[in-house]
Amino acid sequence: MKGANSDMGQDNYHLPSGKGSSLRSALDAMTRYRLIIGGVILAVLILIGLAIWFLVGALADHPAAAPAPAPAASTSRGPLPAEVEAKDYQLGDCFADFDSNAAKSMVVDCTTAHSAQLGAIFRYKSDDTFPGTAALRDKGREICRGVIFNEASTKYALLQQNVYPSASSWGNGDRRVDCFIVVNSGNTLKESVLQK
Repeated sequence: MKGANSDMGQDNYHLPSGKGSSLRSALDAMTRYRLIIGGVILAVLILIGLAIWFLVGALADHPAAAPAPAPAASTSRGPLPAEVEAKDYQLGDCFADFDSNAAKSMVVDCTTAHSAQLGAIFRYKSDDTFPGTAALRDKGREICRGVIFNEASTKYALLQQNVYPSASSWGNGDRRVDCFIVVNSGNTLKESVLQK
């Protein structure tokens, strides 16, 4: 029977002409958009992973160095006073007439008159590249902040003096940054100012 209901029961749907191709291209554009967004998210996650990996590697190669507690005076160098080369200064050493530019200084017992005490030492690795003067100066300040003073230190007007390698001494193997606790008025210290 032919009439108004002759198409009933059929599963075919026909879109008006031109609409099917625009729907397909809209679906294709959406798929491309989702792929692009997915790619961007994946790239960001990879970059975050790489950043974390580099940070962990950098921290493992250069662990933060906290200065070791300073002994009152070294007993391993022999009788004091003794003239000692700068490369052989030890943590806690006390110095009479200290000159940070001198290649040698007089190490004395900390109960005798002195003008400086070595409060902290940091050593770079032998294969590290020269970090620059500003970085070395900052490292000196950093290690000085870690110095722990004793009660006697409150009797004195103390300053910090940092000694670090120059570019040329770095080339000769000097990798040491020292923090000296000093007074600017001669040999007025009569005791260790560092916590034991």
